[in-house]
Formats: sequence, structure tokens, C-alpha cells
Amino acid sequence: MTDFTTVLQFISDFEQSHPDASTYEITNRLRGYTKPSYTTKVWTVVTGFEQAFIEGKLNQDVILAGENIDFGHFIASLSDQINQPGLQWSDLTRWTGDHTSWAGDIGSSIETYRATPEKFKGLGDALDRFASESDYAADVAAWVVSAMLNGNSKMLLSEAMQKYHAQPYLEHVRTFIQRRFNGILDGQGITNPAKIEAEIRSATFAYLELSQNASFLKKLMKSFTQKLRSTNLERDLLSADLLQGSLHFMAHLIRNADLAPLKFKPYQQPQAPWLGVVNYEVTIDNPK
Repeated sequence: MTDFTTVLQFISDFEQSHPDASTYEITNRLRGYTKPSYTTKVWTVVTGFEQAFIEGKLNQDVILAGENIDFGHFIASLSDQINQPGLQWSDLTRWTGDHTSWAGDIGSSIETYRATPEKFKGLGDALDRFASESDYAADVAAWVVSAMLNGNSKMLLSEAMQKYHAQPYLEHVRTFIQRRFNGILDGQGITNPAKIEAEIRSATFAYLELSQNASFLKKLMKSFTQKLRSTNLERDLLSADLLQGSLHFMAHLIRNADLAPLKFKPYQQPQAPWLGVVNYEVTIDNPK
């Protein structure tokens, strides 16, 4: 565990040593201090910035806004969500910000589980490992901090991080629910959980469509997209995985926003809400 002031000082010093660099450049250069998997060609494509691995200085767990986060994951996810100065080609791929954060965490968990199911007790086990609480907290932090920076081109990353750290994680999660998913909060409740769940499921499905990792999942998705209304086993399998993954992320949000438990009927097809909801209810508890 690394103290927040330590990573903040490192980033502040880095900014001072690159006085003419934009926040976009600073954040992407900092990927070089996370881990090699965040400096591959894939990351060059999605961020529009090539950065070699230097050392794992920022590949640490850090308490940020009172919550433990994977700080390297935070930096990597943030780097794909910062606006570039002026219009550049990679601006067209900024929508991948979900894929390099929470949708990617959920989707890669599904991929890994379906590729090697014998290594897990079930999909829930894979989600707990590869879409962990610290990963989700990093994803929320990246989205909120990027919103600050994109809304104020003069703000430094170190300043945005200090501002984020000064508020409790609960407030950030509520902001994330409301602004990223257009969640409607009514006191301690959410009035549109099915719409939020559908968007999470859709983004995860989009991530899987782009994935190059699992041929088995490619077969599932081909069946899923070609036979949306069928009841074949492969379609049902992927549908169940996607729903379990979206509910796993929603459970993190509900717990950490200290909201009331949810019970609702998900949409049959998240991309086609006009087809209606399923004939059963799902429940998300808040054990806090």
C-alpha cells in the first residue's frame, strides 16, 4: 500500500518537469510508470499516444477518497478519457473509455472464465478476481477525475486528484451514477435501475465484440447477434454472463453510494428496450 501523498508528489513533480505538456500528454506518459500491459500497441491505438514501460512506480494500491484503488489501473483508464488539445484522430476512439475501465473489467472476467472455467468456482469468482472492488473504485475515480479535467483545461492532474481526494467516495459514486448513466436518485433509492443495468450490459457486450482474446466467445456472440430472439443454449449462456457481470458492478455502486437495495426486471435486450422486460426480478442487496 502506497500513501496518497507519495503518488501525488510524484505526479506533481512530473508535471513540473514537463511544464509545456498537456494533461492528456501527462496522463499518457504516466502509463509508463504503471505496468507493461498498459503500454502495449492496443493502448497506443485506444489513447492515440505511444508510451513505453519505464518502471512500476505507480503500480500500487492507494487509498483515494477513503477507498482502496488500483492506482495503475486508475492512471491507465484515465489516459483513455482525457480530451486531447484540438481535434485528433484518436478523439474518434474516446468512446473506448468504458472498455478500458469497468466494461473491460467485466468483459475480461467473462472471457477468462469461459476460456478456463476449471480454474474458477463460477463466474462470480472470476468477477471478484478480475473486476475487484479496487478495480471498480479506480474506474469510478478515472471517470470523475476525467470529467473535472475535461471541464477545465487549465486544471492540472494533481489538482484534480486533490479535489477528488477531499470528498468521500460515496459522493463520487453518486455523481458517477447520475452523470454517467443518467441515474435518477430519489433519496436513498434509484428510480431507473433497469436503464442503468441495460447500459452496463450493452457496453460490456460492445467490449466483447471488439475483443481479440477468445474464439469461443466469438462463436457465442455470433449466435447472439444473429438470433436475438432465439432460445438456444449459447445465446442464453452469454446473456446470463452479461447480466451477472452488470449486476456485479451495480452491487459495487449501490453499496458504496449507500443506496437502498434494488429489485427490478431487466430488459430482455438492453439494446432494444421496446421489447420489454424479462418475466423475473433480480435483486441487489446493500449489506452495509
